[in-house]
Amino acid sequence: MKNIYSILIICSYLYGWGNTGHRVIGRVAEDRLSNKAKREIKRIMGHHDLAYLSFWGDEIRSDPNWRHASTWHYATIPDGENYVKGKHRGDIIEKIKEFSEIANSSKAEVQERKEALKWLVHLVGDLHQPLHVGNGKDRGANSVKIKWFNKPMNLHKVWDEKLLDYQKLSYTEYANFLKLKFDENTCRKWLIGDLISFAHESREYRKVCYDFEGDNLDYKYTFKTRPILDMRLMQAGIRLADLLNKIFI
Repeated sequence: MKNIYSILIICSYLYGWGNTGHRVIGRVAEDRLSNKAKREIKRIMGHHDLAYLSFWGDEIRSDPNWRHASTWHYATIPDGENYVKGKHRGDIIEKIKEFSEIANSSKAEVQERKEALKWLVHLVGDLHQPLHVGNGKDRGANSVKIKWFNKPMNLHKVWDEKLLDYQKLSYTEYANFLKLKFDENTCRKWLIGDLISFAHESREYRKVCYDFEGDNLDYKYTFKTRPILDMRLMQAGIRLADLLNKIFI
């Protein structure tokens, strides 16, 4: 029974942004790929539609052959701490580094490079979901029980899915909206940093996730959190494109 409970705790982190959020990130990144990156990704994958690749990492969550990947989707950085490799549960930072090397390796098998690319598109997105950098206390807010417009829910699911669904936009509409919202100078500034600093950003922004009174989240919460939601989606997209452009330089 203990082993089953442990698996459930780990698997609760698997969901990041939901399909819509990952597709938004993929679409933003797609529009910023270099011609060289597009050619190389197409050569490996047969296409370079990053939105299509983006949610594969969640699709395989029920495949027992991928159960070992459950800790790849998140990091744990408690409040007041910085990331230290291996100190807490969660391997997302190290896996992004590993898959970047595999995707760029001429010695790797084609299937390995395909999987590495799919994981990269997914995990860079997960890293920017604030609750995928957990505080180590509540399973990435899966244990935080609230109501979403009076419907029982947990806080993690609100950030994975409900905030995005509330906008009533397709992933292409959302991506286009973000491209209009954020100017190029701002986007270029967001490219400064590395995976650890991006994780530290999520650690700080997750404070906004917990900033509410009572247990019923509604339009007031969406209004408060929308700036962070939009920013993290856009940051994930432009940083994903930058990573792939550097891999396939």
